[in-house]
Amino acid sequence: MIAFLYKLVKKRDLVFAEGVGPRELFLFMLTRGALPFLRGLLAYPFLAKMQGSLFLGRGVVLLYKHKLTIGSGCYIGDYSYINCLAKGGVKLGNGVTLREWAWLQLSSGLNNVGEYIEIGDNTYIGPRSILGAGGPLKIGANCQIGAGVNFIAENHVYMGEGAIAEKGVTKHGIEVGEDCWIGNNVIIFDGVRIGRSCVIGAGSVVTKDVLDFQVAIGSPARVIKSRIDTE
Repeated sequence: MIAFLYKLVKKRDLVFAEGVGPRELFLFMLTRGALPFLRGLLAYPFLAKMQGSLFLGRGVVLLYKHKLTIGSGCYIGDYSYINCLAKGGVKLGNGVTLREWAWLQLSSGLNNVGEYIEIGDNTYIGPRSILGAGGPLKIGANCQIGAGVNFIAENHVYMGEGAIAEKGVTKHGIEVGEDCWIGNNVIIFDGVRIGRSCVIGAGSVVTKDVLDFQVAIGSPARVIKSRIDTE
């Protein structure tokens, strides 16, 4: 029954690792299933749209819920901060996971409202990740994004005389294609496009575009090879 319910919600089979017994299964279903599901039900009336179940961890802060669109089987981990104030709001596809302590914010205030964030189906974003999106931030489906990844979808204007705080920002946005693997503690700057099926090594600082199927590492990140034979 548990396996059936899991597949119904997450659209994939539940596979048990060696060493997982009844006690571990019970605790998993309680802490990652039943209680988060009940919290999601309480949030449901306030959302822009929810197509299925939503699982909310403990202490999640959801601001401007009426600008949040949720697919089926989404999970938002404990103590995450989700501020959906933006022109186009926030859209999470089916099966999206935002792990613990995620921080998502599009606007610094009512006088500086950001564009939108869109995350595709079955994309996983690790704990303590930061999604700052003054400009548009679009992440494709089936991506695996590690812990502590930082998306900075805007940049301060700083050249010339006068206070930097008064010069405003540029907002070109960030786009990540589908089926990408981005390692822990990667920083991705405004204006960058990462193509589909790319790999970005842990700790990299991405300042320039990465084309489809390329592998990039380093600070600043440089392409070291392609995942496929280009000949």
